[in-house]
Amino acid sequence: MAYYVFNIGLPATSEWWLQNLDRKVITAGFKGLPGDRGDVILNQLAAGDWVIAYVNQHGYVGAGVILGGETYRLHPELPDGSLSDHRHERAVDWRYFVQDVNDAVSIHEADRQQPRQTKESIASEAQAEKIIGKIQARSGGRQGRHGRLRWELVREAAFDLGRPVSVAEVRALISMRDPQFNPENIRPDLEKMSVNSDIRAHYQGVKKGRRSDSGHPADRLFKTSSGTTVRYEPYVPEVHGIWMLEYDSSGVGRVYEVPQSLIAHAAVLARRESDAIELTPIDSELDGRKRVLMQVAMRQGQFNFRSLMLIAYGERCAVTGCSTVDVLEAAHIVPYRGVHTNRADNGLLLRSDIHTLFDLGRLWIDPDTMTVRLASDMRGTDYWQYEGVKITLPKSKNDWPNPEHLAKHIYDSEPQSGREDR
Repeated sequence: MAYYVFNIGLPATSEWWLQNLDRKVITAGFKGLPGDRGDVILNQLAAGDWVIAYVNQHGYVGAGVILGGETYRLHPELPDGSLSDHRHERAVDWRYFVQDVNDAVSIHEADRQQPRQTKESIASEAQAEKIIGKIQARSGGRQGRHGRLRWELVREAAFDLGRPVSVAEVRALISMRDPQFNPENIRPDLEKMSVNSDIRAHYQGVKKGRRSDSGHPADRLFKTSSGTTVRYEPYVPEVHGIWMLEYDSSGVGRVYEVPQSLIAHAAVLARRESDAIELTPIDSELDGRKRVLMQVAMRQGQFNFRSLMLIAYGERCAVTGCSTVDVLEAAHIVPYRGVHTNRADNGLLLRSDIHTLFDLGRLWIDPDTMTVRLASDMRGTDYWQYEGVKITLPKSKNDWPNPEHLAKHIYDSEPQSGREDR
């Protein structure tokens, strides 16, 4: 058994590292041809060797065991959705890892200089085990099914229940899904993801401050309490405000809410009151803004479903790629018929105007090719640029739109003027 550091290359981002994790591989680029350097360095690895993944300017992010030589593959073309130009790959059983490259074990913590080439051998077993141990501690050593960290499974369960949930309810759902999974100590994971939890600072592997609207993958829940009852619900900045996690020079952390602007405060009230509009006189600037934002809140729909869609699609419109969150809406494919229809595979994240066209049946998604189709009388408009474009799909196949739902949407929308076979 040998130990190697392997540089994952460019882009040096969490998104590219997550693709390595999701596909359970380590990759290499070079010329993308048989026999080139990428082919050689991956096939030099032996089954059972340890590989430690490194991200430029960040540090060590994962450690795993190389699988057999039969798992090596040279892709004739880049895998769909790949963020890198790497075409060589080999399977890895990732044992310990962080998902955010900002949580990496730095070269200073590892007491080792950054790698100067794609693959480097670590001659000292003690040094290799030290780095692996630090990655294990940073990730908590907590893995669930399919190599996923426990906090991810906890987050998934909390969202799937579609309402404020207790620790016991999350534990019961995870245990039902995976009877062999150890559901103990779930509360720390819920606290770690709750942006307003005053004890979350104790559960962070890296003592770095951040705002709750910075896009960190762990900032996904909001904690509420009534008496002795504690509940956790999907975090929505427009509803729950912006929270700051901050550490002092001695590493002591605190959590506090960032003061809201007038518009942000109005958005909070609009969300909370969107189901109870009263036609009373507008008697203040705040009340006026609240009414405008209430209309927006109602169009965007039930916030739990929207949060689910924002996460699934990486806060980008599936059709246009628009990343302006304020105009992104959660579109039901099969119309809303209650909480049971608020499923990821029954939704699309769409820019508001695209959502309108989708609901009117002027735009639809081909369930066989996952491409955009438009009514023929849309030809010549600004929207025709999206005709035939393949939509951006979520990273998790479980969140992909169900083809049967898309087919039903097409059937329910007919007949539509301008729709014809082309």
